[in-house]
Amino acid sequence: MRRYRIACWMLGIGMSLGIARVAAEPMPAPGVDYRARARAPQGVEMSVAHHEGRLRMEIDSDNLSNGMVSLIDLGRHDMIVLMDMPGMDRIAVEMDLPPGFSYSDANRQGIRAGTGEVLGEACELWRFETKALAQPVESCITADGIVLKTSTSVDGKPLVLFEVLELERAPQDPARFVLPKGVKVRRLPSSMRSLLPDLVR
Repeated sequence: MRRYRIACWMLGIGMSLGIARVAAEPMPAPGVDYRARARAPQGVEMSVAHHEGRLRMEIDSDNLSNGMVSLIDLGRHDMIVLMDMPGMDRIAVEMDLPPGFSYSDANRQGIRAGTGEVLGEACELWRFETKALAQPVESCITADGIVLKTSTSVDGKPLVLFEVLELERAPQDPARFVLPKGVKVRRLPSSMRSLLPDLVR
């Protein structure tokens, strides 16, 4: 269940973890600074911000005093996860993004599936398949590349993986997208990536 929830967050923001390329075409990439408040399954809430090819994701957690912050460099294809755990110094773990993670993959592919509307904003529906889930996934993406909603189905029932509740396009402070001074980073080998959900949930 822990790994499933982490996968939902990554799918919701990143949209693709190994997408089918039959009759597919490139999907929009984020082209503006923005910040958003969103929700994921099981009551998880998060904030997401984008600035010049970098993402900042903040996820609330009952197990972490200040939640979990992920700093994603889309150009370098890597991510640093920051965690403040009770009785310990701040932990910073660096890892490669999963293969095909949307914003890091210049060859992102999907199939156009119509149009939609979220928060009164028009968005285009893109459908793709993933190795993480058995059913196709569908994302509604604005013309300037902001993912507003991502959904799929599980056991025949619709499931929203990610949905934006509030959105503001505005310049973002570049300092919020880089590692804080004095924090040491440990590199997490790809073979140990599966351990991360157990550390943070």
